[in-house]
This record gives sequence, C-alpha cells and structure tokens, in this order.
Amino acid sequence: MPRKRVDVRTPRPHGSGTLRVGLVGAGNLARWVHLPILQKMAGVEIRGVCSTSGARGLSYAKRFGAQYCCAEYDEILNDRDVDVVFVLTRNQHHAAQTLAALQAGKHVFVEKPMALTREECRTLEQAVRDTGRQVTVGFNRRFAPFYREQKARLQARSSPVVINCRVNSPGISGAYWMADPSTGGAILGEACHFVDLMHWLVEAEPVSVSAFSLPTGNVHPVGENNIVSSFRFSDGSIGNLTYCTVGSRTSGGERVEVFGEGVGVMTEDFTRLDVRAAARRTRSSWWADKGYAELVGSFMQSLRDGKAPPVTVHDGTRATIGCLDMLESARGSEPRPIVLQPDFERVG
Repeated sequence: MPRKRVDVRTPRPHGSGTLRVGLVGAGNLARWVHLPILQKMAGVEIRGVCSTSGARGLSYAKRFGAQYCCAEYDEILNDRDVDVVFVLTRNQHHAAQTLAALQAGKHVFVEKPMALTREECRTLEQAVRDTGRQVTVGFNRRFAPFYREQKARLQARSSPVVINCRVNSPGISGAYWMADPSTGGAILGEACHFVDLMHWLVEAEPVSVSAFSLPTGNVHPVGENNIVSSFRFSDGSIGNLTYCTVGSRTSGGERVEVFGEGVGVMTEDFTRLDVRAAARRTRSSWWADKGYAELVGSFMQSLRDGKAPPVTVHDGTRATIGCLDMLESARGSEPRPIVLQPDFERVG
C-alpha cells in the first residue's frame, strides 16, 4: 500500500505575510505554469503537492521545493499551515474540491471552469459568503499584455462595440479528455475564457445568447464542441464567438477583434496587436505572455491586502452560466436569456 504522504524536506521558517500553498492536480498546467510561478514568487511557500500519481507528485515536490507530496486531498485540507489551495485537477472535480477547501478555511485559486452546473455555482457563491474565504478563477487573459492594451483602447468609448472572437482548437477532439461531455466539454472547459473576456472588455453584463453547433455524428463525435454564438450585453454591445475543434493547427489559435467609434483593435495568439484608426499601429512579440504570473501575483496580493480578488466567484458563475445558455440555445436553435439575478447574488 503506497504511503499517503511523503515528506521531501524539513519545514522552513517563514516570515509574516508569507502565503503557504497546497496544490491538488499535477498535470501539465501545474508543471509548466503554476508551480514555476509559485516557486519564483516572493512571500509564497509551496507546502504540499497532491497527485493521484505518486511518482509525479514526488518529482514535482522535489523539483519545486514543496515540503511534502501526498495522494489524498484531505492531507492538504487538514494541513493548518496551508493558506491557499490551487485546484488544478480535471474540470468535473473543480467545484467539489473548491467547496471542500473553502469549508476547511482555505482561500482558493481554481482553474477554469469554476463549476459545470448552475447549482454548483450557487453553492460556491454561498460558501464564499459563509466562510469569508476568497475564490479566484484562472481567467488569465485579463492579465495578458495585448488584451489589456486592447481593453485600454475601449475606455474612452461612449457607444456599444462589436467583438469577434475566433478560436481554433483542433487538439480538443477524439480521445482528448476535454472532448468528453462528462468534463463539461470544450465549451465549458475552454470557451468559457472568451465569455469572460468579452464581459471584461466591455464591462457590461451578458443578457442573451443565440448559438448554433455542428451536428453530432460519425464525422463530428461531439458536435457541440464546434459552435457559433452571439451574445448581447447590457450596454448594447454584441460579442460573437466562433469556437471550433475541426480546423487545422496552421490556422492559428485565437483572434479577437473589437470594432467601435472608428477604431478596430485586433489581438492574435497573445503575440500580435493591430490597432487601426486614423493611423495603423502594429506590435508583435516573439513570446506569448498569457498573463498567468500577473493573475497569480494579483490574487496573492489581494489576500495580503484583504481586498476582493482580481477574478471573483461571481465572475466564475457568469462564465459558466453563459456557456450553459450558449449550449442550451444551440440545442434548441433559439435565443436564450442569461439570468444572473436574482438567482445569483454578486460576491466580491
């Protein structure tokens, strides 16, 4: 029987203001993104790494300086020295593991999607109110430099805009786990990024959505992972989202265009910004800064300062509800109203 916990190093003394992190889920996102960010961040200590793969958990704990690795999530939850839990498991586990961490008195960083159902959203919003703990969701695009500049170009506007998001994800098909509907599929699992992004860009609530998807059959095993949708926002803006898994990798990943008041601003794959107004301005970067480090750093600082997190539990709710209504519209071939109030009370 494998040991439930393996201590990798002796505890280190920590100063006041140090936030100690327990991490559950040791996949690629943990290895290549979150663990390196946390390891380099001042005032942060990685306490424990929880993984169902003992060898991987031990490897990551040693590599990134954690005190211990474990196979049971309860080990993280019962560790009184853990202040913040990072939930980086597969999508269908996010809500339950986030709820358990809140009830254990921990703050939570949960990768998107925060939840897969309306009831899970209600439960998590209530848990944040009841526990006084904070949740932030991994909507990193809010912190990506080119998306931030794109938003800055909208700040002085006085009229609605049109947003076009085109997302090409050919890797999410076939046997890939996110293609499985039980995980929420590609729409809840990845397209939620762009529901959140459109809201953040216009700073207005989505009020309705119309959507169509490819038929499900032999050619498209999960047709719902290929969808064209149009959102209307409370300020009159329109956001169009085309999400597909049947394209070619050579077509690029994501392109977001915003048009309004004589200006067009386009971002592409985190590496290109194109502004077209009276004069044209283009910027490019060889490195795709996706905003992960800035998001994590902002969340940690908000906890130290006792302020609302950069992405709230209600932001997680909005994205999930928007995706659910998008799917329901596609299934029924009719528009769907998006209702966040009074069913969902804003938190944070």
